[in-house]
Amino acid sequence: MFLLWPVYTEYTNGQKGVPDLENLLYSLESVVPLFVMILMGYWLRRLHIINDSFVEVGTKIGFQMALPVLLFQQVSEADLSIAFNPRLVLFALACIALVVTLLCLLVPLLVHGRASQGAMIQGIYRGNFAILGVPLAINMFGEAGAAPTSLLLPFTIPIYNALAVIILTVFRPDSDGKRSISVRQILWGVVTNPLIIGIVLGLPFSIFRWQLPSLIDKSLSQIASLTTPLSLLCLGGQFTFRAAKEKLPLSLSAAVIKQVLIPSLVLPLAVLAGFRGGELGAIFILFMAPSAVSSYIMAKNMHSDDELAAQILIMTTLLSCLTMFVGIYILRSLQLL
Repeated sequence: MFLLWPVYTEYTNGQKGVPDLENLLYSLESVVPLFVMILMGYWLRRLHIINDSFVEVGTKIGFQMALPVLLFQQVSEADLSIAFNPRLVLFALACIALVVTLLCLLVPLLVHGRASQGAMIQGIYRGNFAILGVPLAINMFGEAGAAPTSLLLPFTIPIYNALAVIILTVFRPDSDGKRSISVRQILWGVVTNPLIIGIVLGLPFSIFRWQLPSLIDKSLSQIASLTTPLSLLCLGGQFTFRAAKEKLPLSLSAAVIKQVLIPSLVLPLAVLAGFRGGELGAIFILFMAPSAVSSYIMAKNMHSDDELAAQILIMTTLLSCLTMFVGIYILRSLQLL
């Protein structure tokens, strides 16, 4: 609670501080419902209302239908003409490439088991930017100030998902060196992945500003709305304290790397590159958002360590309440936001 004292002091002195408190409250409002759904899934499993079959089928529905439709809608509704800034896009993509490269080099040296390595790499680099990005940016900067964050969506979503397919394919449990994986296999895995297909189908709608008939659009929205609650129910349904205890060192390490170390590397680079205000805010949200719900779905369906992916999602979501608040406060104190 002592971290709230600077905000309280500024507020009582009549200076700015309310926006920081509002963002703390918004962070809590964003993540608490996630934990409620996970807890509900856990108790439904304990009450024998859901079982392993539900978890298996539910994650497949999320992976093959709900999440691809959600990504299609997010990409198709993104307007690339709004405040297009190639410098911001290139910086964000370069930082993602840097982070993923470092993780692919270092994680295999520190983590045993290829499935765990793939799940950890994906859980660290892949944030919940698609769901939290624009709403948090609007909360921080208003509708106009959220344009840089909206701009990054159609670029980062395809990259995140393509990299996830590649990483989870390369770090497959059976790819332990006894059996090589060809470039053709990786490319086939990318082009046939339901998430990638959803993104590719959405790109023409974004570029040419096409619109689906209202009836179809509403139907797709209903399907897309299944993604988060269904995935979190399944996550809670497979949660066990035994697995959480066994994987706590890995999940906690991943959370600290994602929520503290990576932002500490990227944000100073962004400041040195001259980004301020909404642009810096977009980079901040991109690299400070907790692990994506879709990271658990993909790990489950691509035979990775889905238990570790689930634990990383929970730990980063929990830690993000603190780190996002502290990060916003520091950047605003330095008059960078």
